[in-house]
Amino acid sequence: MAGPAGPTPAAPGARRAAVEGGGWPARRAIRSLRPSFLFESRPEDEGLVNLRDNENPFAGPHRRYPDNTNRPLVGLYADALDVLEGHGAAAAAPPEDWRWGPETILLTRGAGDALDLVFRAFFEPRADAVAVTPPFFALFDELAAVHEVERLRGPLLGPGHDRLDVPTLARSGAAGVILCDPGNPSGTSLRQGEVERLLAAYDGLVVVDEAYVEYTGRASHRHLVPRHPNLVVVRSMSKALGLAGLRLGAVLAQPGIVAALRRARLPFALPAPVAAEAAAALADPAALRRGVEMFTAERDRLAAGLRRCPGILWVGAAAGFVTVRTERPASEVAGRLRAAGLAVLPDPMGWRGRLRFSVGEPADNDRLLAVLAENGVHIDEREGPT
Repeated sequence: MAGPAGPTPAAPGARRAAVEGGGWPARRAIRSLRPSFLFESRPEDEGLVNLRDNENPFAGPHRRYPDNTNRPLVGLYADALDVLEGHGAAAAAPPEDWRWGPETILLTRGAGDALDLVFRAFFEPRADAVAVTPPFFALFDELAAVHEVERLRGPLLGPGHDRLDVPTLARSGAAGVILCDPGNPSGTSLRQGEVERLLAAYDGLVVVDEAYVEYTGRASHRHLVPRHPNLVVVRSMSKALGLAGLRLGAVLAQPGIVAALRRARLPFALPAPVAAEAAAALADPAALRRGVEMFTAERDRLAAGLRRCPGILWVGAAAGFVTVRTERPASEVAGRLRAAGLAVLPDPMGWRGRLRFSVGEPADNDRLLAVLAENGVHIDEREGPT
């Protein structure tokens, strides 16, 4: 791995040791910041008349600022996570004093907003570097560029792109490692124990984007958070929970990290109508789980059909989509599908030679399989390579 440009950052271990009181250290500017709007409650909640918030008392139903901590919604979300994963999903019981609540869960405007907050709060511009693991989610690169943080690369290993190069990542000197599990665009999930191996060997911040974890059938890495102060888990409500239009995500981490993220973000982040719609959906987590089960069954059916298509060389189907590698160029296959009325993503996130298929309704997936079978994605021996 190439080293970051600019000033030499402090080693992650030294940075953590330098902070008194425990918790993972935020950027110096964030630690010294004292935001003006960290209101934990409204005056009305204490039986007081609110002459503090400069709201218009003569306006309509949305005249009040929204809840700044989203405590009721956080509670519903934490309960829903347990139902979505099923009982006994945690690898080990958390410490007795551990609670999932506003101190350990920060709700955000989508997973992208959560990742942006992590960069804003913890990585020094023009000094720090982060390590990424190609093929990886393109937003990691974009956020690093916006925040002027150097990117180092330690590619995923194995034909299934399911292993971390832990020694390389641990020696990288990066202030953080940004992972995507399950992977986008790979559509694969890391082998069990890979994140634990990294946490044992690496003393920087480990950020795991779990936007598609509900589709894997395994326990979330959030269960490692109580014992690892340098672990940040990012979740999305846009995928498996089907709330993409609400733009909601979450950060799950130890209290010091969540407190730093609160200081770094703008106040009153979640509009009240969004929170109300989300609360209605999260109040029935069993229905959300049924939706996930229906999706994964159809994804697996689509993946099985794709594996039977001649010319498809590899299939990744552990996330909320299916990624394949084909004999023919991905752009050519995508062009044939577009001509048949089907839009897919060739070379997803710059991963050349692959196609990413969203999971559609059964009739649409059948149409996709039929077009691939009819037009072919393999190279006929008489044609030779293209």
